[in-house]
Amino acid sequence: MTDSTRRPLPDDMSRAVTVRRDDDLAPSLASPWREVTVSFVVPTASARAADAVRPLLPEPELHWAPGLRRGTLAVLPHPAALTRVLLSGEWSIAAADFAVHSLDADPYTEGEQAALEDWLRGTATRLHLLDGAVATAVSRVDADVTDGLDDSAPPAGTPDGLVVRATLGTRVAAPDPGAAHPRVDVRLPDGADPGWEVFVDVATSERLGFRRTLDDDGEPYAFSYLVADHVDDVSPDDLRRWHDQHIHRQLLADDTRQAYVHLLAGLEAPVSVTYSG
Repeated sequence: MTDSTRRPLPDDMSRAVTVRRDDDLAPSLASPWREVTVSFVVPTASARAADAVRPLLPEPELHWAPGLRRGTLAVLPHPAALTRVLLSGEWSIAAADFAVHSLDADPYTEGEQAALEDWLRGTATRLHLLDGAVATAVSRVDADVTDGLDDSAPPAGTPDGLVVRATLGTRVAAPDPGAAHPRVDVRLPDGADPGWEVFVDVATSERLGFRRTLDDDGEPYAFSYLVADHVDDVSPDDLRRWHDQHIHRQLLADDTRQAYVHLLAGLEAPVSVTYSG
């Protein structure tokens, strides 16, 4: 944990600008959409892993939640499907439970169910083995796109495999080299009330400001933005814009992970995260 997140939080919020929750994401603060190409390395086994089940999955959405104890891997044949195919288990993929949940009486034949089960178990095994690679790829894409790159590729020395690509859309803005603070992170202060967030200049680790969530019985209703006392080149709108960027980086991370999970399973990146301009 850096010093920028250890220092005390402000006691006096009288200078803060408070914005109601419904007004926090002002369109004027939004950055334009960018198209980014992201590349991943997948094992050769991924290339044709879904061939046997692809006809059963018109527009598949795969959802992977490893979990500390009970993990799940579920696929919807298409986003509006009334059928869900699920693999769920503790500790062992081989012993995980396979089930088909559907409002249709018999969505699949016995042979089709067997093919789906084999594919899900193989995919779960691959995802378990490559969990670290997925996390590394998500961090790499976030760093590249935040640095302004429109193409994020694995670094040299990445283990052998097939290089596959996906085109994603994001509102993560490229840094402005002329700005006083080209790169700003939003961080949680160490050991503090989770309602606090701190804005930190990435290059200097300088604290630039704070965001405080105001809630009523746990339900957020407004946010207070406070520029740090010593800072004279930042406005509350800057803080709001940086927080908006923070959210878009989180969305990009989710989309990157979804794309990679699908590609490792032998599927195309899902329509829900891809971008066609």
